[in-house]
Amino acid sequence: MSTSSLAELPSISSTASALTPEVSLEALRHETPAATPNRVNALQARPGDPIPMYGDANARGFKTVEELSVTDCVIAHLEAEEVDAVFGVPGGNIAPFQQALRKHDSMRFIIASHEAGAAFMADGYARATGKLGVCMVTAGPGATNALTGVASAHLDGVPLLAISGNVPTDRFGLMALQESSSTHGVNTVEMFRQACASSVGIVDAQSFPRLLARSLRTAQGLPGGAAHLSIPSNIARQPIHRVSVPTTRGAFRARPPSAPFEDLRAAFSLLRTARRPLIFLGSGAREAMGEHGDVFNAFITQHGIPVATSVRAKGLFSEREALSLGVLGLAGSKRSETYLRDGVDVLLVLGSRLGEWATRSFHKYFQAVHHVIQVDVNPANIGQFLPVRLPIVADVGSVVTGLAELGQMIGPSSGARVKERWSQVVALKEPALPTRAPQAENAVKPQHLIAELDKHLGPDMDLYIDMGNCSAWTAHLLHVTPPARIFYPCGLSSMGWSCGAVVGGKLGRPERSAVAVTGDGAFLMNGVEVLTASRYRLGTVTLVLNDNYLGTVNHGEHVQDRAYPLEDEFYSLGNPDLERFAESLGARVHSVKAAGQLDALLPEVLRLADETGQPQVIIAHIDYREVPPYGERFAAVASDAK
Repeated sequence: MSTSSLAELPSISSTASALTPEVSLEALRHETPAATPNRVNALQARPGDPIPMYGDANARGFKTVEELSVTDCVIAHLEAEEVDAVFGVPGGNIAPFQQALRKHDSMRFIIASHEAGAAFMADGYARATGKLGVCMVTAGPGATNALTGVASAHLDGVPLLAISGNVPTDRFGLMALQESSSTHGVNTVEMFRQACASSVGIVDAQSFPRLLARSLRTAQGLPGGAAHLSIPSNIARQPIHRVSVPTTRGAFRARPPSAPFEDLRAAFSLLRTARRPLIFLGSGAREAMGEHGDVFNAFITQHGIPVATSVRAKGLFSEREALSLGVLGLAGSKRSETYLRDGVDVLLVLGSRLGEWATRSFHKYFQAVHHVIQVDVNPANIGQFLPVRLPIVADVGSVVTGLAELGQMIGPSSGARVKERWSQVVALKEPALPTRAPQAENAVKPQHLIAELDKHLGPDMDLYIDMGNCSAWTAHLLHVTPPARIFYPCGLSSMGWSCGAVVGGKLGRPERSAVAVTGDGAFLMNGVEVLTASRYRLGTVTLVLNDNYLGTVNHGEHVQDRAYPLEDEFYSLGNPDLERFAESLGARVHSVKAAGQLDALLPEVLRLADETGQPQVIIAHIDYREVPPYGERFAAVASDAK
């Protein structure tokens, strides 16, 4: 297969019409290929066909129960959703739930060290299992502490139900301890309303089932997110005279619409005739790739279409495949950046809202794309950043399977076109990431450390990546191949997220290795949740990048103002002894201070975590001078500061 230099290709801005002939979208939608006269019937459901349902059940089941308390009503709904863990911190105003959970062996109440950690655990549990994540916290400070974790899950579209307590209704307005009403204290219902898809205050038992069902439908709906219920302690104990509770999982889960055949045909025609197409996977494609990954791989291989992902979608498509360009976004690969820079005539976006993380800080290269096809279940996500020629509000999976079926029946436009696409991708090279300073004593280069981690990514591994320099190093240097998985909390970009999320993820999927990668600043914020992993014998592994600085902001400010050295104490953490800190929380601690040590250590650490259930913490002392690959973000912040 021949290769050619990308520099010789014409600029997209000057040759857009040459790359893709200007054709009416209506003509594309209604063009019927000669080889597929019955294609509409083949792709669309026929009258009388069974309606596909969620999970193994073929119908939504409910049963009627009389004289069920509010707390038991909640637990009955969670049991139907197969939720086997609830995360929280005990408090007087959620005592009815604590007492009810003690009586249900099928559901554990996992007591976190901090309410934010409990919410992060519920988030990690939901991501790892695909189930609803649940956190329960008391009124007042319990609710305010949990807010960041709940908001973080919501902005990443993670289905989460947050239940906070409140004082008895007969004490409203009396300034009762931790009162959280519209009269006194912090109005937690309004507070969560600004950070969730839904926030409701419960005022009586009889209306509760309807409001609970609405919250579950919202959390597990489209696009999904967090829902909050504030339940006074006296109402939690009250009976509901008659209530319907689900008996099958997914009773409140929305069914996404399938893509119209006309839109599938138009999208396929654009991709088929493009010279330089690109498929961009966002996190909204996670379920589709899990179910139809093989079909997708066959389609892009047949047509020679390269694939890039957002940071949150990293690893949905194997980053070791020849057509993978890796991450296209902040801290993304140079191969994806080069391919986009040198011209894309048709961009198919699957499940990404194209925010700052995904677009390299809204980079100008995106704006030169001639034809954009954007697929999302949430119409509000379409066209936020780029003009979209073909918007498709539909399930991503229906688009993947529909395009694949069309591809099988019609095939690519020509073998020469496919060969040209392959050659363009093969010609791309990923340059080695340079080191900026000589090797420091008793410290390892962060890029070398992550390269060593990359060698040990097994198929049964889940990675939970924190915000900070570790986000950039892992996004840029790790090569994730399904069924290995990697998760980032990019929506709110919450530091300390991984310390809780890895606990919830390991509890939800104990058969998988759960590895958190975090910075020392984030570990100081929420690393106390290692104690939770220790108490419940959850063999988590936490890799801490320890450079004694708040590194991202330190390097970011250094880009803006060179008057202050990186060694300035302003962002220093004060040299805490993280090894002793982790040991005091019940972890077995390992230190890495030189290249090659992590490579040698990891197999034993993973074995110990699995066999003993004791959390393992690796403190990796890294060189603070190495600049994380956040170039676009640092440049954008520097530009805003001028």
